[in-house]
Amino acid sequence: MNTETDLELKYKVLTELLPGILSSETPSQLLTHVFGCVSKYFSLDLLLNYWVEERFPYRLQLIHHRGVTAEEANALLSLDQGQTICGAAIKSMQPYICERLQETNDFHGRILRQMGLQRYVCFPIVVVDESRPFAIGFGSRTGDTFDPTELEVLHLMAGHLIRAFERIGRFEELERQNAALAETNRFLSSSENRFAAIFAASPHPMLITTLEDREIIEANDAFLLLLGITRLQMDTQYGELIRGNELMLQIPEPDEHSTVPEGISREVTFTNHAGDERVCILRTVRLDFNGELLLLTMISDLTEHKQYEHELQRLSQLHLVGEVAAGIGHEVRNPMTTVRGFLQLMLMQGKNTLEPAYLQVMIEELDRANQIITEFLSLAKDHMVQLKRENLNDLIRKILPLIEADASVTGKIITTHLTDVESIEMDNKQITQLILNFIRNALEATGENGWIQLKTYMQDGRAVLVIEDNGPGIPADVVEQIWKPFYTTKENGSGLGLAVCFSIANKHGASIDLSTGKEGTAFYVRFRTT
Repeated sequence: MNTETDLELKYKVLTELLPGILSSETPSQLLTHVFGCVSKYFSLDLLLNYWVEERFPYRLQLIHHRGVTAEEANALLSLDQGQTICGAAIKSMQPYICERLQETNDFHGRILRQMGLQRYVCFPIVVVDESRPFAIGFGSRTGDTFDPTELEVLHLMAGHLIRAFERIGRFEELERQNAALAETNRFLSSSENRFAAIFAASPHPMLITTLEDREIIEANDAFLLLLGITRLQMDTQYGELIRGNELMLQIPEPDEHSTVPEGISREVTFTNHAGDERVCILRTVRLDFNGELLLLTMISDLTEHKQYEHELQRLSQLHLVGEVAAGIGHEVRNPMTTVRGFLQLMLMQGKNTLEPAYLQVMIEELDRANQIITEFLSLAKDHMVQLKRENLNDLIRKILPLIEADASVTGKIITTHLTDVESIEMDNKQITQLILNFIRNALEATGENGWIQLKTYMQDGRAVLVIEDNGPGIPADVVEQIWKPFYTTKENGSGLGLAVCFSIANKHGASIDLSTGKEGTAFYVRFRTT
């Protein structure tokens, strides 16, 4: 020891030691600072820091060391508690001082003697919130004994180390919590980003609203398309287009006590801002977004599905009628032809007891029945269709005189507006029948000063035929029924005219739709050109 007084030494060591103890952020940084101080002032050249192994409490694990070689550290790495000075200190929870190591036979110090140590002192360290106790030991290969001042300073330092380890432990725990929180935030942020991407890109209409007043917080493009508006319109005309909207008023609210995870579903029908009627399934679920309860509404547009159902139902009915027609149509027509022939013969020979006028009525009624059977047979699925590429305008010009003759009898006007259209694959006899059926229906639907217009044009790569009249229109409850076989509103109608048109269009891969109102009705037949 030097000539300085004990008090001056204590002051000098603690003045240098304490700031580092208070500022160290890791155990390794703390022990490096401590070892630097004690080796400088007390000629101590070894530091060992052990704690009790978690899986094997009877063994000690070396976690920090200073002043030992790699070979020595490997020998000290894991030791039995009962065979070491640090183990004895932990067991007794008292400092363990060992002096003149090379001259003693202390069982606990035999490994340290092999390393050439002359003196060694170990302090137990018990940290709050840490189930495993620590031990920190200081040793020297020079000097046989410890000065009392050395031991006093080392004991004081051990007390400060306890508080420093506790502070660092709390700091590390906070760092772990912060890291876990940051990872959670990253996960949530990633989840939110994924949800936002799925929400925006979903082909299904989706929107998020407040729970109480249904104010829209976010809506994807598919929802805007369903409503028939743009995002700019939603932003600038929100009150006009959204509040009180027919669809928004039908959004169901899930029961807050409901345990059904998929929410509440409801089928609704509404008219969007483009005037199109849509049929949808609405499904709503509560959504906890950053502690705020919101309502997520997912929409499945069933409009096309419903239309397909109607089309399939029509086709099914037509096929059923077609099967019946194919089975009995010819069998009925043959005896009718025979009866008609004999009636004509009787009329020509005059050898009968009936008035000639009666025979003529019978022949006309047979002709009418034969016409119905002809239409009936055209519904048959196996009815031959001979397709040839022809121009629709040419066909209309060819049959126009016949159409005008029919119209002139009833005092109606026929006009045409034919524009250039591409040729289509068609059976001209069947398309002629389709046009004549539509024209005759229009002639019967229009009153005095009635007119009918035939139009053709190209639209979306299809040749469109339009038959338009200025009749009173078709009632809404009748529109869905007119395609059904045998449905008619006419006193002497067969109910097969439009069914035949639909069947012919189907065989040509064409579609038929209509628009009707008080100003009249227009049928649109759209033919593929390729």
